[in-house]
Amino acid sequence: MIGVLCNEIERDAVREFFELFKTPWEFYNSSTNYEVVLSTCKETPKINSRLVIIYSSDATQFDTPRGFSLSGCSSGVVLGEDEFNLVIYGPLSSLEGEGRTLLVQSEGKRIAVEIPEKDQIFMRVGYNLFQEATFLLTNGQPTDYSLKPTLENHIDLLRTWIATSGITLIEIPPVPYGHSLIACITHDVDFAGIRYHKLDSTFWGFLYRALLLTPFKFIRGNSTKDRLLKNLKAVLILPLIYMGISKDFWDEFEAYAQIDMEYHSTFFIIPFKKQPGEKFMGVFWSQRATQYDINDIADHVKSLRAQGFEIGLHGIDAWHNVENAKRELKRIVEVTGQDRIGIRMHYLYFAADSPSILEQAGFDYDSTCGYNESIGFKNGTSQPFLSQGATRLLELPMVIQDTTLFDSRRLNLNEIQAWDICKIALDNVVKVGGVITLSWHTRSLSPERLWGEFYKKLLNELRDRKAWFGTAIQVVDWFRQRRSVVFGACQIQENQINIQLKCGSIISGPHMCLRIHLAQKVGQKKNNSQPGFIDMPYMGEPQIQIPLSSLEEI
Repeated sequence: MIGVLCNEIERDAVREFFELFKTPWEFYNSSTNYEVVLSTCKETPKINSRLVIIYSSDATQFDTPRGFSLSGCSSGVVLGEDEFNLVIYGPLSSLEGEGRTLLVQSEGKRIAVEIPEKDQIFMRVGYNLFQEATFLLTNGQPTDYSLKPTLENHIDLLRTWIATSGITLIEIPPVPYGHSLIACITHDVDFAGIRYHKLDSTFWGFLYRALLLTPFKFIRGNSTKDRLLKNLKAVLILPLIYMGISKDFWDEFEAYAQIDMEYHSTFFIIPFKKQPGEKFMGVFWSQRATQYDINDIADHVKSLRAQGFEIGLHGIDAWHNVENAKRELKRIVEVTGQDRIGIRMHYLYFAADSPSILEQAGFDYDSTCGYNESIGFKNGTSQPFLSQGATRLLELPMVIQDTTLFDSRRLNLNEIQAWDICKIALDNVVKVGGVITLSWHTRSLSPERLWGEFYKKLLNELRDRKAWFGTAIQVVDWFRQRRSVVFGACQIQENQINIQLKCGSIISGPHMCLRIHLAQKVGQKKNNSQPGFIDMPYMGEPQIQIPLSSLEEI
């Protein structure tokens, strides 16, 4: 059990941190014996715990008796053992004094040290862990560090410090039993067909990219002959589409239904056409207005629902106004018949009070937080989390977006470059756990984009990595179930570990996983070639007994 000593203002951040790091913990109680105590307070009482970690960029009661002096230094990347690196965004101090170095700043200044004292281990860290968590979950990190799951790295570092201090750690990781990650496949429906666009900016943009940009890319070796011919053919049949003779090549709902059948995808659909919405950050984007809305594709919606796909709202003004949010939500409910609706804002419009507004309006979850200009972990995690201002609404972060990868106004990558950057994101989620939430626009299978083969390659990669695929609601429900777990007493008695837990209602998805991180010898480095833990399925049992002999065999 971990005991947490913190300032009153940090308590919400502590609670959310330990929903992401699902391990036994509680706020510090002086009458309880803890194996680990974390403190961010200036004054820390005498503690007899095996491991005490003090996180603070300010001087504390702990420092002077041990000869520590602190000096402020620039925030940024700090380095640890085995090429571990971590980004610090808040106040950061270097530590002068005795002890084994755990983390150093880029200039070589010590940021974290370990001090053994009799039967205890103290760690002094020059930043505030929960201030860092608050910053990441509210502000998010800049694109320079977008591929770093920074909040998960904080969790992994704490986990490692506990295990290498000779303490066995129990956790419910953010992946189902038997899987290495979770995959949530989503589609933003910005365009329902090119037939809705006659001589408008979308029409002329299509012609420019199909007739000029694609040949230019082909000549430079950045496109294929097959794509060139498909785009030219698409231009030639435009008159037939407008006359209703040929199939609209931007109407790809049936194609996605076939590709995604085993992947349970989610479609975010516009509620009202020809409405660009209110200004955002002082800018009015007339391009946000679409030429279709959900009533125009009601038959497709009903077909998708019948096949088990989820329909969500691609919101226009829901992000800043409760009444508008309710009106847009009602429109989607009327067509879909779903009693639970999630949302992703069109153009990813979002503000500090958006979580509270969307929760008041009645949405089940939001999946807006992500980058338009990069891919990766905007909030330092890929797990659904509770945003500031919300009490129920979970945020499902978006990790990979197609237009971000390939659009000339964004990263403008070729497919080799895009694959390399996507693999980094996948590798990081496999390492720390969580969800790859993929946003692939419905138009992206079609001319002039033709990003379908890359999309299928991504899906195959996720399947080969043993991902569990779920709709957005299914994924959020799985994490709500995990968040409902409360650890009770965890004790070693009669050669076995006894774990008491409480869990909310069990859903029909895959089982949660109970992971036992094995204690390592003090000072022993983490062996990355071995997992250092054992997993077992957790199905909501109130009590679990694990023989110590089963751990010794690992």
